[in-house]
Amino acid sequence: METMEQSGTTERRLGSGMRMLATAAIVLAVMLQVFLIHMVIRLHQEVLAQRDELATKEDLVNFAVNVGPTDPAMVALEGTCTDCHTEETFAQAHGMTENVHELVQRMSDLSGAHFSTDEVPRVEAALTFMKCAHCHTQDRLKELAILGPKERWDVIIRMVNEPGSTISQEDARRIRDFYGDFWGWHRPE
Repeated sequence: METMEQSGTTERRLGSGMRMLATAAIVLAVMLQVFLIHMVIRLHQEVLAQRDELATKEDLVNFAVNVGPTDPAMVALEGTCTDCHTEETFAQAHGMTENVHELVQRMSDLSGAHFSTDEVPRVEAALTFMKCAHCHTQDRLKELAILGPKERWDVIIRMVNEPGSTISQEDARRIRDFYGDFWGWHRPE
């Protein structure tokens, strides 16, 4: 008889201990939940407080058009093409009707050419980018700086599809890559 009474007491103690453990776990879970809710509310308030200090897209556009070189393509062509050609030469639709790759190959074959075969892709990309400047101002082109890679690519493709555009799909890739390389952005995959 004593054994059954001891066994019942042990079961009550275990049941009581399990209830206490379950209660403690519930209390701890509620406390953690209250703590997390408090942290989220505090974070939300801090983000709202920062909103006045964050830059708008318009602020970024204004910043983009006022920093950096005035013409990234001319900077890229410095010392390769600018020894023989002036900015005015490029402004006169130089290379607009001819395939850029063929133009660069023809120029590199000239005896006075000052660029190596390693520089050909950069020169081709800069000349292709200059096609944009025939319709858009440098300030307008710099606005691409605030766009994400997909947005930038969408703008370039929209320009490819414009009536009268002289930009091919290959040109579009060169423009994207040149712009990304020049400003130090990663190319989209």
